[in-house]
Amino acid sequence: MNADITENSITFAKTFDDRSGSERRSTARGVNTADLLIVKHQDAMDNVNKVATKRHLLRIDREDIDSITGEKYVTSFYATAVIPVNATSTQVDDVLATFRAVVANVTSGTNYLAQLLNDER
Repeated sequence: MNADITENSITFAKTFDDRSGSERRSTARGVNTADLLIVKHQDAMDNVNKVATKRHLLRIDREDIDSITGEKYVTSFYATAVIPVNATSTQVDDVLATFRAVVANVTSGTNYLAQLLNDER
C-alpha cells in the first residue's frame, strides 16, 4: 500500500508500519483531532469450521473534541475481511465485488449504509 493515501480530500501520511499492519494519520483538522486510516493483518482460526484464515482490517477513525465538555470522542468505520486459506481468488473477488456494490449504493431507498445508521435490519 502507498505510504501516503489521499481519499475524500484527506491526505493520510504513514506514521507507523510493521509486519502486522500500518497507521496513516492526517492532522489537517488539528493535532488533537486526527483522521486515521489503520490497516491490520492477522492469522486466525475459524472456530466453527476449524479452517485457518487470514484477517485483514481497514479502519477509518475521526477524532473530535466535544465543544462543551472538552472530551475527545472517536467515530469509526471498519471493514474486516476473513479469508479462509482454501478460498480461491475468484471466490474472494466475488465476495469483495458484492461488498463494494453494497457500500457504494447510495440510491435513495437502498442506501444500505444509511439504513444501517438508522438501525434498520
